[in-house]
Amino acid sequence: MASVTAEPDSSRSIGYARIVIDGLNQMPEDPGFRIWREGYPTPNLGPRGWQVREERLKPMQMVIEGTQVVLVVSPAVTRFLDVEPYVFALPAAGVEAPLFWPDTIDVFEGDLPPATEQPPEEPVTRLSLPGANRGLDEPAPVPSTVSPPSTATETPAVTPPIATTPPPRPEPKDGARLPLILAGVAGVMLLVLLGGGAWWFWLRPTDPPPPAPIAQIPPNPPAVPPPVTPPVQPPVAPPAPAPDPGPILSTPPAPGPAAPTWPDGTDALTLRDLVERAPNPAGIHAAALRRQAEGRHDDAFVLFEEAADRGHAAALTAIGRMYDPNGFVPGRPFTSPDPRSAARFYRDAARANDPGVAAPRAALRETLDAQAQRGNGSAASALQEFWP
Repeated sequence: MASVTAEPDSSRSIGYARIVIDGLNQMPEDPGFRIWREGYPTPNLGPRGWQVREERLKPMQMVIEGTQVVLVVSPAVTRFLDVEPYVFALPAAGVEAPLFWPDTIDVFEGDLPPATEQPPEEPVTRLSLPGANRGLDEPAPVPSTVSPPSTATETPAVTPPIATTPPPRPEPKDGARLPLILAGVAGVMLLVLLGGGAWWFWLRPTDPPPPAPIAQIPPNPPAVPPPVTPPVQPPVAPPAPAPDPGPILSTPPAPGPAAPTWPDGTDALTLRDLVERAPNPAGIHAAALRRQAEGRHDDAFVLFEEAADRGHAAALTAIGRMYDPNGFVPGRPFTSPDPRSAARFYRDAARANDPGVAAPRAALRETLDAQAQRGNGSAASALQEFWP
């Protein structure tokens, strides 16, 4: 029976892993594999995270090392795997075995590439085809630079036809011209009469209107100076009594703890600058809460981890709430809950004496108890490990 283990790929950058299958003597034809988990509503791992439908994943590379077949997977697969048991299957080789994912494979929580993948480009072979009117060994014809002789035939000149002048029209006699002259004179006189009538009707001068009477304006009366009112002095208020200083204390009261109000003005800072300028881990935790309230959940997760590494107990509880299936919201920042990771961070927060971890940890234990009674092995394992 083949055994399956996982380990980080030290020859590549962060997030790459090797799935080693021991017991296979030859490489299967189909490298597609499956990973699923028990007791979850979305048990199957797909290219975009955990889903309901079964999915076959493709490795980046598959090699044989002795009696072992090694599948190299990228961060697009390992980013969804946490430290817990899974089931691995390589259908082409008939392998189905348990796989425990170790905590030595670190993955950067960044944005995934688009869901569509571009197929690889195939090389294009370009062939040089022979000419249409020559053999395979005959060189290609070279175009000539000498123009061929002209084959156009000379066209005989055509003589245009001679235009004939029409005979002159006969001149009218003096007796025939007289009526025409009289008619023209009559027409000119008629136009003169019509133009004079139009000028008299529209353009004749008109008498101007009589001028308006000039109104007599009375002279201005002499200016009278306004009466002078003497200024009135405002009443003077009596002096206020001095406040009672109260009893004099021999010892001033001790100042209380200052609230971490440092996140004001840190929205535009990068994560590195924010961590370097933070006065203490409590300030980093306060900045993480501010970015979480603004919907910047990836930044909040990184800042919570930084504050937890510096010993801030409340940051451990905040990370556990991100993994907790109770009240889980996809995309803040994970796509699916992880009760085992939530139980681990709750346990560390309880050991660090965070008073706010008691309620969510008790609710998570009730959820895992119910799942373990229904036969969920992962829930029973988490109860034994984190609630001994």
